[in-house]
Amino acid sequence: MNSFWNGKRRFVALLMFLGGVFVALRVPPVIPFIQLPGEKFPAGYDIPFLDIRLTNTFVGSVIVWIVLLLFVVYVTRRRPKDGNEVPPGGFYNMFEMLFEGLMGFVGGIAGGRHFRLIFNMFMTIFLVVLLANWMELVPGVDTIGFIHPHVKEKYDVEKDEYKVVTTDGYEIYQGFLGISYVNGQCDWISPADEAAADEAALTAAAAAAKAVEMDLSQDAAYARYQAEHDDHGEGEATGDAHGDDTHAGEAVESDEAAAAYDEVLAARLAEKQARRDRSCYTGVAPAPWETGGDDHEDEGEHADEKHDILLHPDPRSEEAKHVPWVVLPFVRVPSTDLNMTLSIALIAFVMIQYIGFKALGIGYLTKFFNFSTLFKSPLGGIDVAVGLLELIGDFAKILSFSFRLLGNIFAGSILLFGMSFLVPILPWPFFILEFFVGVIQALVFALLTAIFMNLATVSHHHDDEHDHAEAH
Repeated sequence: MNSFWNGKRRFVALLMFLGGVFVALRVPPVIPFIQLPGEKFPAGYDIPFLDIRLTNTFVGSVIVWIVLLLFVVYVTRRRPKDGNEVPPGGFYNMFEMLFEGLMGFVGGIAGGRHFRLIFNMFMTIFLVVLLANWMELVPGVDTIGFIHPHVKEKYDVEKDEYKVVTTDGYEIYQGFLGISYVNGQCDWISPADEAAADEAALTAAAAAAKAVEMDLSQDAAYARYQAEHDDHGEGEATGDAHGDDTHAGEAVESDEAAAAYDEVLAARLAEKQARRDRSCYTGVAPAPWETGGDDHEDEGEHADEKHDILLHPDPRSEEAKHVPWVVLPFVRVPSTDLNMTLSIALIAFVMIQYIGFKALGIGYLTKFFNFSTLFKSPLGGIDVAVGLLELIGDFAKILSFSFRLLGNIFAGSILLFGMSFLVPILPWPFFILEFFVGVIQALVFALLTAIFMNLATVSHHHDDEHDHAEAH
């Protein structure tokens, strides 16, 4: 029997590994901008005939449904036409085995005359959520997209004008085939922030020098005091010695204070040099003490020009260095957007209520508003309270469904970002982990929906007991 790794598969796996090592060593990690809502595409990418901007999570949802439809077409064509036909091998057999296993599993939980509707809902939610979750494992998702200046317009009431305000982001560089890359090694630093850091270094250096001078002056005063009270020699000799000590003390004070001053500034210069060594171009301008003057006045003269930075500069232009940049992905995992998880949760909630009314009719409402025993039984008040709690619990299912899936997949995506950045050559264990997390979360979502739908078809236990008593 041929092993799975024999033949071409072995060389394909080796080629993929070597390609991963090459990319990890030559291409800096892409740092996507992480935010909870789906990112909106730039202007001009609107949904046709609607004034709604496309988001990358919406594009991800569309891809999921397209893949699901193609999968349905594939299964339909590969399915045997009758019982005498031999099933085709490969992927179809694996899916058929999974389908029958899940059908038997759900049948043991939610059997009965409503099984077909419950299982159809279970399988649909399972496949949609599973494909959406697994999208985070696809290379390029969350990392390839628009190179986007991370700036915004802010209205200045006093000057009656709009200003361009920069936020956090990274520097960019032009790479292979002229493609723009976000440089994850260099976070963007504005000239104002760099000048403020230089000013803070000067202030800290002056404070360090002053502290040294104060300590040394106190030591010198104490030494003079000791010389005046402890020296019992001749007065002339004492005076000469005192004068010599004073000049020596001043020289020591000057040298040590200057050393403390220079040490603080040297640390700031080392920080700038470290950025230069990483090929960064912001935060590395010469410091005022290197140029022999203060450049703040020159910055003030050109302040108006800095406000004219374009909101959408060309990444290849010189203006690109004046703003921070982030990656706005073309596609993002739909499960990391509350809109997607909330919409599926609402669909599940509606189907739970639908099957409840279908199975029990208008009597389904007695689960939530059970006033029939309020004046007939001492437990009537408890029945009313339990019904209201069930009503609250049904609406709480929406939040539970939405945030459980959102939290797990969003956290998993961030985990993959971090591990791919820290261990770019061997992040596979974390991808395998997220593979199983995606399966488990899809199964939990679909299974809970099936359980709640089955519970909705069961009448209130008190009503069953009363009906049973009346029958006797």
